[in-house]
Amino acid sequence: MTPEDLYKIILQIDDNWEVSRIEVNDNTEEVSVYISYCKHKAIDPETKESCNIYDHREERSWHHLDTLQYKTFIKCNVPRVKNSLGKVNTIAVPWADKLDRFTYLLEKKSD
Repeated sequence: MTPEDLYKIILQIDDNWEVSRIEVNDNTEEVSVYISYCKHKAIDPETKESCNIYDHREERSWHHLDTLQYKTFIKCNVPRVKNSLGKVNTIAVPWADKLDRFTYLLEKKSD
């Protein structure tokens, strides 16, 4: 099993997403897990229709549960779709709500 496979399981992401790379910074004690959307279509959050990927947003970062003593961050250029109404929307990610900077699992642990 590769580290990418392990993080895919840990993050509980489906086959629409893949862990494209992992970077470890020993100086800052941080792990960055880069996730990519790997399909050509996605569900528009507004109309719920399957749409072609229009483009990708700038990279976002979410704080996740630590990996041992290292702070862990998910990083992703989230895709946007253009729906049948002509509106461009960012798709939902499975690890966090739309405007959050923390993953569901980190928030759950904090409760």
